[in-house]
Amino acid sequence: MIKNITPRNEKVSPAVKEKIEAWLKHSQERYDIINSAQITIDSMERSEAIEATLHTNGKEIYAKTTAPNLYAAIDSLTDKIDRQLTKAKEKMSSKKGGPRHLEPVPEPISEAELEAMALEE
Repeated sequence: MIKNITPRNEKVSPAVKEKIEAWLKHSQERYDIINSAQITIDSMERSEAIEATLHTNGKEIYAKTTAPNLYAAIDSLTDKIDRQLTKAKEKMSSKKGGPRHLEPVPEPISEAELEAMALEE
């Protein structure tokens, strides 16, 4: 999985990077559909904003949140993204939204069976 954590105004502390990377690792192990992640952190006058775009199998997941401190913003963002990931994974595993490659492939009919079918008609 490709991870890109980008600050807009200030540098990001190693502790914040570790928290985000730990969450991404946990989400990848839990859902196993994330291909890449773009996280952008923005420091405003009295609040912190964080936005994330996750590229999954067949869908992009986006969320943005603002909170008084960065750790609260990260927690809120992880909740939003996890709900969307759960929904995306359920859609992929449902009958209607399931991937086509999981359907059983019919066995080829041999020439002898074709001739037998033609004689029966």
